[in-house]
Amino acid sequence: MARQKEEKLASRIARVLTERIISGGIAPGARLRQDHIAKEFGASHVPVREAFLRLEARQLVVSEPNRGVRVTSFDIEELREVAEMRSALEALALR
Repeated sequence: MARQKEEKLASRIARVLTERIISGGIAPGARLRQDHIAKEFGASHVPVREAFLRLEARQLVVSEPNRGVRVTSFDIEELREVAEMRSALEALALR
């Protein structure tokens, strides 16, 4: 049961961070502090790390050994286009 709760929280954290990155609320190259994010969401570090892995899989962040996680540098318009295509494809897949 606790594992499911952590997975749901990790999904929520990943979704919120994705929205912030795509909207420009978190700038390219910005460092994401695990402890700050955990505190913001009232979470332990486990779901935050899981959220970071999900963001890394989407290539929205990059993990730097011994330095933490940073937002990937990218062109905002290019990222918006990819996000729009992905949401359209996900909607089609659900049908």
